[in-house]
Amino acid sequence: MDLLRTELHCHNVFSNFHQSRHDTPYDCGISIEEQFEAALHAGLDCLFVTNHNTLDGYSRMLEYQKNHPKYAGIGILPAEEITTVEGAHIIAYGLHSEIDGGLSFEEIMDEINMQDAISSAPHPFGLLDALREKAASCDLIETFNSNNIDVVANSIAVRFASEHGITQVAGSDSHVASTIGRCVNM
Repeated sequence: MDLLRTELHCHNVFSNFHQSRHDTPYDCGISIEEQFEAALHAGLDCLFVTNHNTLDGYSRMLEYQKNHPKYAGIGILPAEEITTVEGAHIIAYGLHSEIDGGLSFEEIMDEINMQDAISSAPHPFGLLDALREKAASCDLIETFNSNNIDVVANSIAVRFASEHGITQVAGSDSHVASTIGRCVNM
C-alpha cells in the first residue's frame, strides 16, 4: 500500500469573514493558486482545506484544479473548522454539506455524525479556541499543531490522546503559503 502525504489543517482566502464574531474577519491571504503551488512544492498527495465555518473554496479548488492539469495529482477533500458557541474549534473531514458555526459542541458533533464525517480536535490544549477535555469525544486529536505558541500544549495533547486511546494527527494550521505542508500525515 502506498502512503499518502497529507495536510490535514490549512486555510485559504475563503476562510475570511467566516470567523466567529469575537475574531478578526481577516483570517488568511493564501489564494487557491498559491495553495496548490505550496502543496506541490511540499510534495503533498492530499489536502484538506479547513476553512473556518465554511466549505467555501472547496468546489472552487476542484474547478481550478480541473483547469490546471499540473495539480491533478493532489487530492482535494472537503473539510471545515467549525467554531462552537463557546469559541472552541472542531474540524470535520469528509462533509457533504457545511455545518454552521455558533452551535454547541454537542450539536456540531451530532451534525458531523449525521454526515458520516470524521471529527478532530485541533489545537485541543492551545491558548485559544481549545476543546480541552471535550476532545475525548472526537475521532482524532491534533497532538502536534505547528502554530501553537506555547511549548506545553502539544505535550499535553499527546498525553491526553494516549490516556483516551484517540488517534493522533498533526496539523500545520497554515494561514500563510510558506507553512503549508509543515506538518505531514502519512
